Amino acid sequence: MSSIKEGVVNELHKPARRNFKRRHVIVNGLNDLIQIDLVEMIPYARVNKGYRYVLIVINVFSKFVWAEPVKRKTGKDVTAAMKKILSQMKAIPRNCQSDMGKEFYNKDFQDLMTKFRINHYSTFSTKKASVVERVNRTLKNLMWKQFSLRGNYKWIDILQDIVTKYNNTKHKTIRLKPSQVNNRNAKRILQTT
Repeated sequence: MSSIKEGVVNELHKPARRNFKRRHVIVNGLNDLIQIDLVEMIPYARVNKGYRYVLIVINVFSKFVWAEPVKRKTGKDVTAAMKKILSQMKAIPRNCQSDMGKEFYNKDFQDLMTKFRINHYSTFSTKKASVVERVNRTLKNLMWKQFSLRGNYKWIDILQDIVTKYNNTKHKTIRLKPSQVNNRNAKRILQTT
């Protein structure tokens, strides 16, 4: 890609800056809380092997993200994707926050949460799980830049590259890359944020 084309794409997809007052999310440590959400990618399913959704999981403390494609918005499919993500984690989180969707409130998903001893809950607010909602926007913006550069809507083959790029980019609130956060520096991060 030419640097001129990349510059045009970056300018086209640059987010408008708006600061809204939000409640702070209180996290007590590295493995305290994850937030999860299902992102719809339905219009692009045909060019993405029938995958219509992406399950996004973020560790609220470290800002580390995992993502798995999902074909159907069913308890079984979402649970299978979540199980795959949990197997990639270095440590199992104590709490999991989601919206009230049936894809999360079903027997299969609740059994998985019980098996791993994860406290699953939802917030009864229009803000929902604000940290994961924000990272959804960031990941979608990175995807749309690639769509513009590549001239197609195939996201299935770039999803993990986008997540890796996000996890290896310095985060404003923790002043580190999410991939650099560990038990050794967690206490310092907790004190400075």
